[in-house]
Amino acid sequence: MEKKNKKYHVIIIIILVLALLATTSYIVYDKVFSKENKEVKQEERKPQEETTSEQKESITEAEKEILENQISDYTTYFAGYYPITNISSLDNQDVLYFAMMKSGKIGEDIMESDLEKILDQYFGKNHPFKHSDIMCPIDDEPLYIYDSARREYYFEDTHPHGGSGVYRGITYETEGEKIDNKYIVRTKILYNDYCSGMCPPRINYYITKDDSKNGENQILGTYDEDHEITEEEYNSIKDSIPITTYTFIKDENNNYGLESVTVE
Repeated sequence: MEKKNKKYHVIIIIILVLALLATTSYIVYDKVFSKENKEVKQEERKPQEETTSEQKESITEAEKEILENQISDYTTYFAGYYPITNISSLDNQDVLYFAMMKSGKIGEDIMESDLEKILDQYFGKNHPFKHSDIMCPIDDEPLYIYDSARREYYFEDTHPHGGSGVYRGITYETEGEKIDNKYIVRTKILYNDYCSGMCPPRINYYITKDDSKNGENQILGTYDEDHEITEEEYNSIKDSIPITTYTFIKDENNNYGLESVTVE
Protein backbone atom coordinates (compact mmCIF):
# COMPACT_ATOMS: atom_id res chain seq x y z
CA MET A 1 0.00 0.00 0.00
CA GLU A 2 2.84 2.36 0.93
CA LYS A 3 4.61 1.58 -2.34
CA LYS A 4 1.45 2.43 -4.27
CA ASN A 5 1.18 5.80 -2.48
CA LYS A 6 4.81 6.59 -3.32
CA LYS A 7 4.15 5.63 -6.91
CA TYR A 8 1.17 7.97 -7.05
CA HIS A 9 3.24 10.76 -5.45
CA VAL A 10 5.92 10.35 -8.09
CA ILE A 11 3.33 10.45 -10.88
CA ILE A 12 1.72 13.59 -9.43
CA ILE A 13 5.13 15.28 -9.09
CA ILE A 14 5.96 14.42 -12.72
CA ILE A 15 2.62 15.84 -13.87
CA LEU A 16 3.18 19.05 -11.87
CA VAL A 17 6.69 19.42 -13.28
CA LEU A 18 5.41 18.95 -16.84
CA ALA A 19 2.64 21.47 -16.21
CA LEU A 20 5.14 23.94 -14.80
CA LEU A 21 7.44 23.48 -17.80
CA ALA A 22 4.54 23.99 -20.19
CA THR A 23 3.46 27.15 -18.39
CA THR A 24 7.02 28.49 -18.32
CA SER A 25 7.48 27.75 -22.03
CA TYR A 26 4.24 29.59 -22.88
CA ILE A 27 5.27 32.64 -20.83
CA VAL A 28 8.73 32.73 -22.44
CA TYR A 29 7.22 32.38 -25.91
CA ASP A 30 4.55 35.00 -25.27
CA LYS A 31 6.95 37.52 -23.74
CA VAL A 32 10.01 36.97 -25.91
CA PHE A 33 9.31 35.16 -29.17
CA SER A 34 5.88 36.67 -29.68
CA LYS A 35 7.31 40.14 -29.06
CA GLU A 36 10.14 39.49 -31.51
CA ASN A 37 7.68 38.28 -34.13
CA LYS A 38 5.56 41.39 -33.63
CA GLU A 39 8.64 43.59 -33.99
CA VAL A 40 9.69 41.73 -37.14
CA LYS A 41 6.21 42.13 -38.61
CA GLN A 42 6.21 45.82 -37.72
CA GLU A 43 9.62 46.24 -39.35
CA GLU A 44 8.43 44.39 -42.42
CA ARG A 45 5.33 46.56 -42.55
CA LYS A 46 7.10 49.88 -41.90
CA PRO A 47 8.78 50.24 -45.33
CA GLN A 48 5.45 49.47 -46.97
CA GLU A 49 3.76 52.18 -44.91
CA GLU A 50 6.52 54.59 -45.88
CA THR A 51 6.09 53.61 -49.53
CA THR A 52 2.38 54.32 -49.48
CA SER A 53 2.88 57.69 -47.74
CA GLU A 54 4.35 60.79 -49.33
CA GLN A 55 7.08 60.10 -51.87
CA LYS A 56 9.08 63.15 -52.88
CA GLU A 57 10.84 63.15 -56.23
CA SER A 58 12.29 65.78 -58.53
CA ILE A 59 10.25 67.06 -61.46
CA THR A 60 11.36 65.88 -64.90
CA GLU A 61 12.78 68.20 -67.54
CA ALA A 62 9.57 67.85 -69.57
CA GLU A 63 7.47 68.84 -66.55
CA LYS A 64 9.84 71.68 -65.79
CA GLU A 65 9.41 73.10 -69.29
CA ILE A 66 5.60 72.97 -69.05
CA LEU A 67 5.54 74.58 -65.62
CA GLU A 68 8.08 77.28 -66.55
CA ASN A 69 5.89 78.30 -69.49
CA GLN A 70 2.83 78.45 -67.26
CA ILE A 71 4.73 80.43 -64.61
CA SER A 72 5.74 82.95 -67.27
CA ASP A 73 2.08 83.37 -68.26
CA TYR A 74 0.89 83.69 -64.65
CA THR A 75 3.53 86.34 -64.02
CA THR A 76 2.53 88.34 -67.10
CA TYR A 77 -1.12 88.67 -66.08
CA PHE A 78 -1.27 87.93 -62.34
CA ALA A 79 2.00 89.14 -60.79
CA GLY A 80 0.03 92.06 -59.36
CA TYR A 81 -1.75 89.51 -57.14
CA TYR A 82 1.44 87.87 -55.80
CA PRO A 83 1.43 86.30 -53.26
CA ILE A 84 -1.69 84.24 -53.97
CA THR A 85 -2.97 82.25 -51.01
CA ASN A 86 -5.67 80.59 -53.09
CA ILE A 87 -6.67 81.05 -56.73
CA SER A 88 -10.23 81.83 -55.64
CA SER A 89 -8.87 85.26 -54.65
CA LEU A 90 -8.25 86.08 -58.34
CA ASP A 91 -10.86 88.33 -59.90
CA ASN A 92 -13.10 86.35 -62.26
CA GLN A 93 -12.90 89.11 -64.87
CA ASP A 94 -9.10 89.10 -64.84
CA VAL A 95 -9.07 85.33 -65.30
CA LEU A 96 -11.52 85.43 -68.22
CA TYR A 97 -9.50 88.22 -69.84
CA PHE A 98 -6.36 86.09 -69.40
CA ALA A 99 -8.07 83.08 -71.02
CA MET A 100 -9.28 85.27 -73.88
CA MET A 101 -5.75 86.57 -74.49
CA LYS A 102 -4.27 83.06 -74.36
CA SER A 103 -6.87 81.76 -76.83
CA GLY A 104 -5.16 83.63 -79.67
CA LYS A 105 -8.57 84.67 -81.01
CA ILE A 106 -8.62 88.31 -79.96
CA GLY A 107 -11.17 90.20 -82.04
CA GLU A 108 -12.99 87.00 -83.05
CA ASP A 109 -15.99 85.23 -81.59
CA ILE A 110 -14.88 82.50 -79.20
CA MET A 111 -16.54 79.28 -78.08
CA GLU A 112 -16.94 78.72 -74.35
CA SER A 113 -15.14 75.39 -74.74
CA ASP A 114 -12.04 77.20 -76.08
CA LEU A 115 -11.77 79.31 -72.94
CA GLU A 116 -12.66 76.37 -70.71
CA LYS A 117 -9.69 74.39 -72.03
CA ILE A 118 -7.37 77.24 -71.06
CA LEU A 119 -8.95 77.59 -67.62
CA ASP A 120 -8.55 73.85 -67.06
CA GLN A 121 -4.96 73.91 -68.28
CA TYR A 122 -3.86 76.73 -65.96
CA PHE A 123 -6.17 76.25 -62.97
CA GLY A 124 -7.29 72.61 -63.09
CA LYS A 125 -10.60 71.08 -64.08
CA ASN A 126 -12.15 72.00 -60.71
CA HIS A 127 -11.33 75.70 -61.02
CA PRO A 128 -13.79 78.15 -59.39
CA PHE A 129 -14.17 80.57 -62.32
CA LYS A 130 -17.49 81.24 -64.07
CA HIS A 131 -18.31 82.29 -67.61
CA SER A 132 -19.77 85.79 -68.10
CA ASP A 133 -19.37 88.89 -70.25
CA ILE A 134 -15.73 89.96 -70.46
CA MET A 135 -15.33 93.64 -69.68
CA CYS A 136 -12.67 95.83 -71.25
CA PRO A 137 -10.08 96.69 -68.57
CA ILE A 138 -9.59 100.16 -70.09
CA ASP A 139 -13.12 101.56 -70.45
CA ASP A 140 -15.07 98.95 -68.43
CA GLU A 141 -17.45 98.32 -71.33
CA PRO A 142 -18.23 94.82 -72.68
CA LEU A 143 -15.40 93.47 -74.78
CA TYR A 144 -17.11 90.11 -75.26
CA ILE A 145 -20.79 89.35 -74.72
CA TYR A 146 -21.36 85.85 -73.34
CA ASP A 147 -24.32 83.87 -74.67
CA SER A 148 -24.93 81.09 -72.13
CA ALA A 149 -27.51 79.37 -74.36
CA ARG A 150 -25.13 79.08 -77.30
CA ARG A 151 -22.09 78.81 -75.02
CA GLU A 152 -20.27 81.36 -77.11
CA TYR A 153 -18.52 84.72 -76.66
CA TYR A 154 -19.32 87.47 -79.18
CA PHE A 155 -16.76 90.18 -79.80
CA GLU A 156 -17.83 93.81 -79.41
CA ASP A 157 -15.77 95.81 -81.93
CA THR A 158 -16.14 99.15 -80.16
CA HIS A 159 -12.76 99.58 -78.46
CA PRO A 160 -10.32 101.73 -80.48
CA HIS A 161 -7.49 101.62 -77.92
CA GLY A 162 -4.67 99.42 -76.67
CA GLY A 163 -4.83 96.60 -74.14
CA SER A 164 -4.24 96.48 -70.41
CA GLY A 165 -0.85 96.62 -68.72
CA VAL A 166 1.16 93.46 -68.13
CA TYR A 167 4.31 92.44 -66.28
CA ARG A 168 7.42 91.13 -67.99
CA GLY A 169 9.28 88.59 -65.91
CA ILE A 170 12.22 86.29 -66.61
CA THR A 171 12.51 83.06 -64.60
CA TYR A 172 15.84 81.75 -63.34
CA GLU A 173 17.03 78.71 -61.38
CA THR A 174 13.74 76.83 -61.60
CA GLU A 175 13.63 73.64 -59.56
CA GLY A 176 10.98 71.61 -57.82
CA GLU A 177 9.65 68.33 -56.58
CA LYS A 178 6.41 66.39 -56.71
CA ILE A 179 4.62 64.57 -53.93
CA ASP A 180 1.94 62.36 -55.43
CA ASN A 181 -0.09 64.81 -57.58
CA LYS A 182 1.21 67.97 -55.88
CA TYR A 183 4.03 69.92 -57.55
CA ILE A 184 6.06 72.51 -55.65
CA VAL A 185 8.19 74.65 -57.94
CA ARG A 186 10.63 77.37 -56.88
CA THR A 187 12.08 80.01 -59.17
CA LYS A 188 13.62 83.49 -59.16
CA ILE A 189 11.94 86.20 -61.22
CA LEU A 190 13.67 89.27 -62.59
CA TYR A 191 11.23 91.89 -63.86
CA ASN A 192 11.59 94.24 -66.84
CA ASP A 193 9.89 97.62 -67.10
CA TYR A 194 6.11 97.27 -66.76
CA CYS A 195 4.09 97.35 -70.00
CA SER A 196 1.27 99.86 -69.83
CA GLY A 197 -0.51 99.51 -73.14
CA MET A 198 2.73 99.42 -75.13
CA CYS A 199 5.94 97.78 -73.92
CA PRO A 200 9.01 100.02 -73.63
CA PRO A 201 12.54 98.77 -74.38
CA ARG A 202 14.11 96.59 -71.67
CA ILE A 203 16.39 99.20 -70.12
CA ASN A 204 15.69 98.56 -66.42
CA TYR A 205 15.43 95.41 -64.31
CA TYR A 206 13.78 94.97 -60.91
CA ILE A 207 13.51 92.27 -58.24
CA THR A 208 9.90 93.00 -57.25
CA LYS A 209 6.74 93.42 -59.30
CA ASP A 210 5.87 96.63 -57.42
CA ASP A 211 9.18 98.29 -58.33
CA SER A 212 8.64 97.22 -61.94
CA LYS A 213 5.19 98.81 -62.07
CA ASN A 214 6.31 101.97 -60.27
CA GLY A 215 9.55 102.25 -62.28
CA GLU A 216 11.82 102.63 -59.24
CA ASN A 217 14.64 100.86 -57.36
CA GLN A 218 15.98 99.08 -60.42
CA ILE A 219 18.70 96.60 -59.59
CA LEU A 220 20.21 96.66 -63.11
CA GLY A 221 20.05 99.52 -65.61
CA THR A 222 19.41 102.10 -66.85
CA TYR A 223 20.74 100.90 -70.21
CA ASP A 224 20.95 103.10 -73.29
CA GLU A 225 18.93 100.68 -75.40
CA ASP A 226 17.03 97.40 -75.19
CA HIS A 227 19.24 95.09 -73.15
CA GLU A 228 19.12 91.36 -72.42
CA ILE A 229 20.70 90.39 -69.09
CA THR A 230 23.93 88.42 -69.39
CA GLU A 231 24.82 85.45 -67.19
CA GLU A 232 27.55 87.50 -65.52
CA GLU A 233 25.11 90.32 -64.73
CA TYR A 234 22.57 87.88 -63.34
CA ASN A 235 25.15 86.18 -61.12
CA SER A 236 26.08 89.56 -59.66
CA ILE A 237 22.56 90.14 -58.30
CA LYS A 238 20.97 86.68 -58.00
CA ASP A 239 21.32 86.50 -54.21
CA SER A 240 19.11 89.59 -53.92
CA ILE A 241 16.21 88.09 -55.88
CA PRO A 242 13.36 86.61 -53.78
CA ILE A 243 12.31 83.01 -54.28
CA THR A 244 8.81 82.67 -55.73
CA THR A 245 7.20 79.30 -55.01
CA TYR A 246 4.29 77.91 -57.02
CA THR A 247 2.13 75.00 -55.89
CA PHE A 248 0.29 73.01 -58.55
CA ILE A 249 -2.15 70.12 -58.42
CA LYS A 250 -2.03 67.74 -61.38
CA ASP A 251 -5.45 66.35 -62.26
CA GLU A 252 -6.43 63.18 -64.14
CA ASN A 253 -6.45 65.12 -67.42
CA ASN A 254 -2.77 66.06 -66.95
CA ASN A 255 -3.55 69.70 -66.21
CA TYR A 256 -1.17 71.43 -63.81
CA GLY A 257 -3.63 73.64 -61.98
CA LEU A 258 -2.20 76.50 -59.96
CA GLU A 259 -3.08 76.34 -56.26
CA SER A 260 -1.02 79.10 -54.64
CA VAL A 261 2.00 81.41 -54.98
CA THR A 262 4.35 82.56 -52.20
CA VAL A 263 7.21 85.05 -52.32
CA GLU A 264 10.10 84.83 -49.85
